[in-house]
Amino acid sequence: MPEPPTYLPERLSSRDAGALDALALATALARPIAFVDLETTGPDAQRDRITEIGVVEVGPDGIHEWDTLVDPQASIPPFIQGMTGITDDMVRGQPTFASIAELLAERLQGRLFVAHNARFDYGFLKNEFRRAGVTFRADVLCTLRLSRSLFPSVERHGLDALIARFNLIPKGRHRALADAELLWQFWQKIHDLYSIDLVESAVRTLVKHASLPAGLSETALDDVPDRPGVYLFHGDDDALLYIGKSIHLRQRIRAHFSGDHTNPKEMRIARAVRRVDWRETGGEIGALLLEANLVKTLRPLHNHQLRHNEALFAWEMVDGLPAPRLRSDRQVDFSRHARLYGVFPSRAAARARLLALAEAHQLCLVTLMLEPTARRGNPCFARQVQRCAGACTGHESRADHRQRTLAALDALTVMPWPFDGAIAWREGEQPDQPWHVIEDWCYLGTARTLAEAQGLTALPARFDIDTYLILAPHLASLKATAVLLESARPFVLTAPVAPIATSAPIAATFAAPDQAEPPPKPRAAPRRTASLPDVQPSLFG
Repeated sequence: MPEPPTYLPERLSSRDAGALDALALATALARPIAFVDLETTGPDAQRDRITEIGVVEVGPDGIHEWDTLVDPQASIPPFIQGMTGITDDMVRGQPTFASIAELLAERLQGRLFVAHNARFDYGFLKNEFRRAGVTFRADVLCTLRLSRSLFPSVERHGLDALIARFNLIPKGRHRALADAELLWQFWQKIHDLYSIDLVESAVRTLVKHASLPAGLSETALDDVPDRPGVYLFHGDDDALLYIGKSIHLRQRIRAHFSGDHTNPKEMRIARAVRRVDWRETGGEIGALLLEANLVKTLRPLHNHQLRHNEALFAWEMVDGLPAPRLRSDRQVDFSRHARLYGVFPSRAAARARLLALAEAHQLCLVTLMLEPTARRGNPCFARQVQRCAGACTGHESRADHRQRTLAALDALTVMPWPFDGAIAWREGEQPDQPWHVIEDWCYLGTARTLAEAQGLTALPARFDIDTYLILAPHLASLKATAVLLESARPFVLTAPVAPIATSAPIAATFAAPDQAEPPPKPRAAPRRTASLPDVQPSLFG
């Protein structure tokens, strides 16, 4: 549905910047606006409560102000009392939110909800309305985002910065009505600087609509926290459609239903959602780990990038051999094996990467056994076009070529698991942060206490590429803060896994008879779990 106009053309005497005063702007609005600000007992919309509400109503019927103190039925922290000037004595005996909820909802009904950092104010009101049993939804415009859109070269867009930049006149600070009135002043200032058309274009882009799929109730997302975690979309018959992650769950989930989709597939999936579930993780890394674990375990219909459960491959450099050989994680334990380079989802991907390295570093394709030769001493193709240093023709020694191969592979080094067993690790310093349990670069789960974490060590663990990619950049933190756990996994003697047969004579699969490796240690059955970095060009990527 197209965005309705901000102003009605027939009510405008001019569309030029600075041509309309405050009353002319108000009476020309196509729909009324409510500039809203709240004061609260803290930043968390789930736990904290509202202490003051200020509203400036602007529309064809004029400009009206309304405010009230609210009894939060909880104490106000001293530092917030100092910042706002609102004390426990001031709010004691004032109306509770539940007692004014119906009146406030009627006052805001049908108006464009405008606030600075609107996610904060709108989120608090939605939670308070829900607790009061009142349904409230509004189209929302954030003036912080509007400032960034109109003044992209400016660094700061907080309310204090707007006061200084536009010479706004505050009637107070950190009081609800005074701050709401500053937003109305800012609205007038941008119309002094820009034409109606330019402002309207920015507003059309930034307004967030209160729209949910027909299959979701209006309150389906009211309890979603704006903290890190993983979300799950279910469709008809509770079929799992999609799993995603975010450091801001509420914001990310709502983005799926914002109507901003440019991809028809995204819109189709969003409309098919019938139920939304979510799980908090305590941080971004936990969200990455849990997302991959759930995708591989539950295999949702529209997640493809994280669903690989086949064999992995890596290059290995063995003493005495001139070329790397290709190993599978079915043959060796990647988490404990040294001198492995790169982890690839297929033989073809591993071979393609080695070919690229050979070209970049002028390595010999024959010596690497990526190219056959009829007779020793014949030049490889790269040598014929001056892209090989000559290991195939004797112009470079095998030892020198091996050293250059090692140097080329160095950036792909796979770090062995640096601990003797399982660890519990927190990604933050807060005492309520959960413990992530990892062993052999395999995510076993998350626990609230170390005792619970200990119980997770009974689960099977084996190298997982996604867990490795997520945690390897944080190796220093792991080593510094991880807690070693005792294994609760029972010892089971199993036969070694037979090597995977190969149909292509890739050099990396051979080994000299006197250098054959001992059979791998018995390991528990493979368990896959992990995630790739948070790069999502598409909402359903």
